[in-house]
Amino acid sequence: MSAAERPVRGLIGTLVLGAVLAAGVARADGVDDFWEWFEYEHEALIAPATRVDRHEALVYWLGRIDPALSYELEDGGRRKTLTISADGDVNLFRTVELMIDRGPKVKGWKLVALRQKQRTLESVTVEPVTLDPATTFFDLYEDSAKIGVVFYLPVFDADNMAAYRIAAMRLMSQSVGEWEVGLDIGFVDFDNQQVRDMQFSRPFKDFKTVFAKLRK
Repeated sequence: MSAAERPVRGLIGTLVLGAVLAAGVARADGVDDFWEWFEYEHEALIAPATRVDRHEALVYWLGRIDPALSYELEDGGRRKTLTISADGDVNLFRTVELMIDRGPKVKGWKLVALRQKQRTLESVTVEPVTLDPATTFFDLYEDSAKIGVVFYLPVFDADNMAAYRIAAMRLMSQSVGEWEVGLDIGFVDFDNQQVRDMQFSRPFKDFKTVFAKLRK
């Protein structure tokens, strides 16, 4: 099986094999197209005047590979970083790794697979939802072989559950890294801080420590 076909491993049966191989080829074509675009446009990605347009373009080109992929841009001055993320979806981790493996060498840029843990926790905004680590509390539970998480928020709107889940994956990735989040986190739920169970929660700054203890 070729590198482009490995992300679809695990699908079984000769009746779907042809469709699987075709999907792998289409994804590989999307990766090549993404990097060709990146090589041409990388100098404009950080420029404030083009940031909104470049965001839309990044979402478009990543979406051709898989709509669930996201990105993170960091301008370190002389060295900039583009991180490709699956927002904790372990089924896409291999796709992200293969994508970075195929990435070009561009002077002044570092290409990274999956969100890395950070020294400083920052607020995460996804559409109308913002999770601020300074005001977010959590509790962890054993969830079969994984760890379940409940977040307690100052304001919680259940109509935006999908955005909350993505924001939570990104916030947890800041604390422990996306690889660990994808492999070890099970269910993720939310509630407001007025509920009774809030009394057992911890501030998010403690997430890394509590998570590490429960993993053992």
